Amino acid sequence: MSGIAGIHETEQHDLVSQMLERIDHRGSSTQEIWRGSDAVFGSIGIEALDMMVNPVETPSGERVIVWDGHLINAPELRETLSLHDLSGDSNAEIVLHLYEEQGSRALGNLEGEFAFAILDGSRLLLARDRLGIRPLYYGFYRGALCFASEIKAISEIVASVHEFPPGCFFISDQGIYPYRPYQPASIRLNSAQESADRLGDLLEQAIKDCIPEHVGIGVWLSGGVDSSVVAALANLVCDELHTFSTGVKDAPDLAYAEQVAEHLGSRHFTRVYDQEEALEVLDRVIFHLESFDAPLVRSSIGNYLVAELAAKHVPFVLSGEGGDELFAGYAYQKDCESDVELTLSVQNAIAALHNTALQRVDRSAAAHATRVGLPFLDPRVVRFALAIPSRWKIRGPQDIEKWPLRKALADDLPSEVIWRGKSKFWEGSGTTDLIASYAESEISDSSFNNERELGDGSVLISKEELLYYRMFRKHFGEKVPIEEVGRTKHI
Repeated sequence: MSGIAGIHETEQHDLVSQMLERIDHRGSSTQEIWRGSDAVFGSIGIEALDMMVNPVETPSGERVIVWDGHLINAPELRETLSLHDLSGDSNAEIVLHLYEEQGSRALGNLEGEFAFAILDGSRLLLARDRLGIRPLYYGFYRGALCFASEIKAISEIVASVHEFPPGCFFISDQGIYPYRPYQPASIRLNSAQESADRLGDLLEQAIKDCIPEHVGIGVWLSGGVDSSVVAALANLVCDELHTFSTGVKDAPDLAYAEQVAEHLGSRHFTRVYDQEEALEVLDRVIFHLESFDAPLVRSSIGNYLVAELAAKHVPFVLSGEGGDELFAGYAYQKDCESDVELTLSVQNAIAALHNTALQRVDRSAAAHATRVGLPFLDPRVVRFALAIPSRWKIRGPQDIEKWPLRKALADDLPSEVIWRGKSKFWEGSGTTDLIASYAESEISDSSFNNERELGDGSVLISKEELLYYRMFRKHFGEKVPIEEVGRTKHI
């Protein structure tokens, strides 16, 4: 992921440069800063992947865009332009000219993942994709709106940090508005088997459309269903596939991942860690993650380490994030008593992604200047998954979750992997008790009782979470309201 930052005020070139310095891990290139009469924009990218100039301005200099994102429908959008010739293949240039021709209504036609800002004269526009795959935060410095890709870029500058909501755009003299959310694809599915057959083809196309050319491609491979499916499909379209796994010694995920890698013939790399190593990276994990939620931090330790491992070999990785949310992959969802209840549960899980699992994925990759592709969250896959009746997602004699997904790749992966039961990443990687046991020994009962209530009605769930909360506040002070931090509702 790239890093962007800016301020709606013209005399703050140095301030934007400082913002970018705080997130320089998000890229390997030098800062690019544009200063106009009403704003300063800046970006940092990954040299192996970013060939475009960013920020991009119109020839007249009247409008400029700073961009972090990837559009799957860029060729189609390009064809709709009637008044502009493009100088290259930049998504940013396409979006800027679309805005010039269509105004804010163009935003609803963007298919993919993005966070960007446009300066139109003195007017500032901010926008973020529907699911919140690309991060965006904002706050105010002496009345001027600041924005950036991560909290840490602005937490020492603004009075209070806020997450920019997914699926919305903001115009400085008009306010903030949602654009049309994802809705089920207008298709007819005659059977659960048909849903599985069509799903495999969609996922393969999503992988083709998100991977860059001429660079090494990897997969964060946990050995679970989602990452194994992504690896199997990526293996069909990549010349050479790299797979990466992490966990404690004898963690179940490691054995499953080895089995998948051997089955596919990928170049496989494994990082085994222990409690001492987990504690050693914990402070860095929380600094990059920007959260203290216990399950999220726990899973981020392994994610951070596997991202570090992958970054030594490839600049781009694929992740299976989103499979659980789209296809009812959580144990608690088996307790739903009706199709309607399960459908709403799936919808709620998708809505919670932006500041929980997607935040973990983004920050783990960005911490090591790596970009990550999420084929499950391709808009075409999302709409198709929403069109699959919920009763087909948990089915079979044992009520197996994610049935269409498993069935779609049942012939391409070992049966013990594709029909494996759900295991949370931090469980499968063996991280469950590593930090919890340490926190129990380091934090007294009285300290926990005195500190667990946060003053706004929020309550820390364990000594482990209190340990994380202390580190979080050390890095970000009191400028991040608790309600801006994503919290896991089901554990």
